[in-house]
Amino acid sequence: MKTKLLVPLLLLMAACTTDRPMTEEQKAAVKEEASAVVKEFFDAMAFSSLEKLTGMLENSEDYNFIVGGDAYTYDKMVETASKYIALIEKQTFDTKYEKYLIVNPTCFIYSWHGKNGMYMKTGEEIIMEDYFVTYCFRKHEEGWKLFLGHESEKVPIPIDTTKVE
Repeated sequence: MKTKLLVPLLLLMAACTTDRPMTEEQKAAVKEEASAVVKEFFDAMAFSSLEKLTGMLENSEDYNFIVGGDAYTYDKMVETASKYIALIEKQTFDTKYEKYLIVNPTCFIYSWHGKNGMYMKTGEEIIMEDYFVTYCFRKHEEGWKLFLGHESEKVPIPIDTTKVE
């Protein structure tokens, strides 16, 4: 009798375990969603859409964004973006490298390296040849939200990294 109950119980536990590795098909499905989310996020930045951009940020205690030598909470980022986006006419992004890391069905990490051009309403142009971003998104009922981000420019390193294998 105990064996008859133990086998179905073990099968149920195995079926409900969230630590199971994702299949390639599951990863591909999440990556397809992630690609659309990343495009939407970059489009919001490219066209200076404050409402769209801030709508894609996760309003939580976990939110953290590092850029320009500072760390931002959700509230601080929304306040800063509302002031900064108003100054930008448009942005351009030329991809040199990108990678998606699918953590699980509700979380992914996106890394990007490329050329970022910011064209200010004053006519000033800021071109960053080697710009890097890492964005982490979580899925919610209302869609994917960015909860962790980091942006930086390439800095000189005192060794020739092209010879490092």
